[in-house]
Amino acid sequence: MGTRLSRRHLLRGLGGIGIGLPLMEIMLDGKAFAQSSPNPPKRYMVFFDGQSLGGDDDPIHNQFVPNTIGRNYDLKTALVPLGALKDDVSVISNLKIPWAGENGGSVPAGGRRDAFHVNTISPLLSGMRDPGGTRCDGPTSDQLVANAIAGSTAFPTLTYRVQADWYLSVSAPYGREAISYKRDTSNRVVVVPPQTSPRQAWNALFSNFTPMGVDPATAARIDRDLRARKSVLDLVRGDTERLVVKLGAADKIRLQRHLDELRDLERRVATIAPPQTSVCMPPADPGADPSVGSPQGNDGTNNTYMQNLGYSNEQQRALLFVDLIHLAMVCDLTRVATLQLTMFQSHLNMFSLTQQATDCHELGHHGIPGSTTAAVSGGIAWHVQHFARMIQKLKDTPEGNGNMLDNSALVFLTEGGHGFDPETNEQNSAHSSENMAVLLAGRAGGLQPGQHVRTNQLHPANVLVTAMKAVGVQTDTLGEVTGDIPQLRMQ
Repeated sequence: MGTRLSRRHLLRGLGGIGIGLPLMEIMLDGKAFAQSSPNPPKRYMVFFDGQSLGGDDDPIHNQFVPNTIGRNYDLKTALVPLGALKDDVSVISNLKIPWAGENGGSVPAGGRRDAFHVNTISPLLSGMRDPGGTRCDGPTSDQLVANAIAGSTAFPTLTYRVQADWYLSVSAPYGREAISYKRDTSNRVVVVPPQTSPRQAWNALFSNFTPMGVDPATAARIDRDLRARKSVLDLVRGDTERLVVKLGAADKIRLQRHLDELRDLERRVATIAPPQTSVCMPPADPGADPSVGSPQGNDGTNNTYMQNLGYSNEQQRALLFVDLIHLAMVCDLTRVATLQLTMFQSHLNMFSLTQQATDCHELGHHGIPGSTTAAVSGGIAWHVQHFARMIQKLKDTPEGNGNMLDNSALVFLTEGGHGFDPETNEQNSAHSSENMAVLLAGRAGGLQPGQHVRTNQLHPANVLVTAMKAVGVQTDTLGEVTGDIPQLRMQ
């Protein structure tokens, strides 16, 4: 019998440092991928955008939901980044989180109080009614999925956030900064704080395998190497060279691609700067008007100044976190991840991302005069581009008889929809949980993507239940919300 590797094989290096490997033919009893049935694991991801779908006083609810129902749907502004991937993504629309005013003043099952911000957190993420305060009253879908499918992975879940800071010095996020909750050993529901540092995430995943018992001198040498940003790949070079001689031609290509991706990601992580914190302060006297030709914001502000408010290169952070999650799943270090691109009621400055001279939250309230929903959609499109990038990376990664996307379910959520605001009794409000929409990608468990499904005011949690079932969770409920959406899976 020829050499065979376990799927858990790590490249080992100095002091026990280890790097996971992708699925290769040498792990499949010598069979080629096309001839094998390796039964790849299922994977589950939740992406979150802290926006509603439309703007105040704009009768257009969104530029997100297609006009066409069924397949071959049209791509409006917010979904343009999906491009050729639309056949891999379903749009589920006309969703709704109910509110207290519809239920005699009492918060209904899976519902919220009439006030908007922070009160959609619990029903949206856990399917449990808003308990008051700023938290979830039940575990979120990612934690329930991890309990079912994480197996012996090193990281049952990865919980990351792209927005580096709250960006308001006059208040605190009060629960807006997290999207993952679990039960602790006392059965209490507690928040899972997200990692916001790509550097620390990299170290935890790919250079933090030093076991207990390593002598102090070796541990100190490892620490010096990593602090000097010496590549962790250099530390496992000896084991890599010993492995390469055992591989066939196809596996050598797969391994080299994997190591190239790791080295590139490590290099980019090393350049990331710390977040710009507490920057939302009144500006100093700007002095004389800028010279002709300097960019001006629609509100008259100098966009050169706007670029330095509430922004910590979230574009680069988003790219890094997508790459980290992808490689962690390639190496089977995890099977479940959440990526909170922006906080609920996000104050991330959008100028560097979309050339809109305001923050993410204000797009729905001021945005571009006379075209508020259009402004919101431009912001959503930035979030969707990173969701699309993850889909493409999974689709481009061979696995078994297909690719990683075939064994994955990915969900894209937003904070709200657009419509009636029960707190102010206003129509066409961004503070609404009417007319919500969710994206669902992947083909795990018989999911049939590439369609627009318009529901009869189902709950967003019904989409999450569908995705959870697709990756192997034996349930028909999330919190107080029951039922999946049969149209989204193979009948």
